[in-house]
Amino acid sequence: MAEKRSLQLESVVLDCPEPLALAAFYNELLGWNGVEGDDNWATVTGPGPGGGTVSFQRDPGFRAPTWPEGERPQMLHLDIRVDDIDVEHERTVALGARPLGETQGTSNNGFRVYADPAGHPFCLVA
Repeated sequence: MAEKRSLQLESVVLDCPEPLALAAFYNELLGWNGVEGDDNWATVTGPGPGGGTVSFQRDPGFRAPTWPEGERPQMLHLDIRVDDIDVEHERTVALGARPLGETQGTSNNGFRVYADPAGHPFCLVA
């Protein structure tokens, strides 16, 4: 049995040019509890205790990844679970995401790759 430790993941942090705008995008996409922060750092938190946190920090020199490879490959991406990708696709695009063209599997057993408004890749996963 593993030794109990007092370590806990606090947040995933994404660099971006506009923290409040990107936090608002993810807050709406995920249906979370609102945006907290300012022009340099913003956070969205999921529902319930330990609901998860994604934070966004200003990087004036931010350059989006060139997905799936190239000069600036992605360093990480978020997988967002949905019941049906087809149902969530239109809403995700209407919020400002851009489809990156990769789709595997079906709408209820697969994934699709998008870029958020700052250009970070993420997946809707069913």
